[in-house]
Amino acid sequence: MPVCWAKSITLPDGHRANAIYLPGDSLVKHRYIAIDDQLSGMFPLERLCLLHEMVHIKVGPDNGHGEEFITEFRRVLDANKWEVMGCIDSSPEAPKINEGAG
Repeated sequence: MPVCWAKSITLPDGHRANAIYLPGDSLVKHRYIAIDDQLSGMFPLERLCLLHEMVHIKVGPDNGHGEEFITEFRRVLDANKWEVMGCIDSSPEAPKINEGAG
């Protein structure tokens, strides 16, 4: 699945989005995920947006953010141990602190 950075993302209703999954149709021949390039380097937000769009791929793009979407999103967050990865409160470059020392 191609993922690309977009200068901006505007939905058909005029609202802006941080990311979008385009499933492909008669106008857009290939499916892909686009993420607003203003999020580039904004760890973990960029990864969370990508994961969000990947869940749309799994449950179907027309499913919206209903119960099935929420259940799957929670499942992948838990499966990836989102908090343990340091995605909640630290950057990937942050040093690891040994809290048991001293």
